[in-house]
Amino acid sequence: MFRTAAIVVLSFSLSGLPAFAADKDAQGRTTLRPTSKADAASGAALAGDVDWSLPPVNFGGSQARPRVLPALYTSLAALQAFDAYSTTKGVPLGAREANPLMRGAASKPAVFWALKAGTTVLPMMAAERMWKKNRVGAVVVMALANGLAVAVAANNAKVLGRQK
Repeated sequence: MFRTAAIVVLSFSLSGLPAFAADKDAQGRTTLRPTSKADAASGAALAGDVDWSLPPVNFGGSQARPRVLPALYTSLAALQAFDAYSTTKGVPLGAREANPLMRGAASKPAVFWALKAGTTVLPMMAAERMWKKNRVGAVVVMALANGLAVAVAANNAKVLGRQK
């Protein structure tokens, strides 16, 4: 069970990586370069008459987020989803919620999933607000949230393994 959870989290984390890399041509224009021959073939068919020489649009600030931040967002969402799934499967089998704040909601799946959604979004919102003034702090907040979620997911996988 733990291996499955680790593979799912890794898959979600890596799915956010771009399939194309941006390059500057001789005139300084940004163009997209496919990362493989298959990407080049499919990209050429889809691109058609698109003018790729337009400058990239940057929303929300002058500096783009590091690649690690969206990956941390994705992995936190996957870990929280696994936590909610494993808890809602484990409670009817005799497991109990270890977090006293969530214990009452664990037996009510809709409420529990809603609370898990909130606990997923909260660190993301905190990191986004921190990003404007403290970029390292934003990454640290997400790393800590992911570390805690990994510990909870590993414990849930161990408990579910014993319940079956």
